[in-house]
Amino acid sequence: MLRTRIIDNRLPPGAVISEAETARLCAVSRTPVRAAIQNLASEGLVQVRPQVGTVVAPLDEARLNEAVFVRAAIECAVVRHLAETGADLTGLEPLLAAQFRAAEHDDYMTFFRHDEAFHAALAGLAGVPNAWGLIQSMKAHVDRQRLALMSSIKGRSMAAYRQHLAVLDAISAGEADAAEARMRAHIHSVLETGGVSGHDPVQDGDRRLRVP
Repeated sequence: MLRTRIIDNRLPPGAVISEAETARLCAVSRTPVRAAIQNLASEGLVQVRPQVGTVVAPLDEARLNEAVFVRAAIECAVVRHLAETGADLTGLEPLLAAQFRAAEHDDYMTFFRHDEAFHAALAGLAGVPNAWGLIQSMKAHVDRQRLALMSSIKGRSMAAYRQHLAVLDAISAGEADAAEARMRAHIHSVLETGGVSGHDPVQDGDRRLRVP
């Protein structure tokens, strides 16, 4: 519960976490709460401050950059493999349709869930489902930034959806270099702090992409 609330920014940086209150709300003893807080501290999501107690940590840029580096390395390899092997992408259509509906309404939390499922599905199609699990283990700070951007920048979800289409377009065409480049740009977009760029990878691609 605490981890989810920190990642989706319901518990913002600096928010104080009461071990006793959390235990009361979850109807558990303080022992599992203490263990959970220790795990959060190991991820850099909380800090213990003298005279204050446990507080939500600010976004850790070093961990963010590290996670983006690792995620790009893995997911670029995934889409390159899919492009080189002529993977059948038809099974992704329901996910794309769900993403479009969420993006159309700027429902960033729903879009985020379908986005996660989409990237997991790509790893599954490539025959390396555990690769997504490895990414998940270290991307908490990436998700904090992604959700902060999606909630504060109108149209961010639709931009991400179109980036997904551009990646799939390159995979379908067997263009491994383009698929890798587009996935890398997609992943690195979390490091942007401005508004949605005028650069549209869908329009910049070689083909028109179908929108559900």
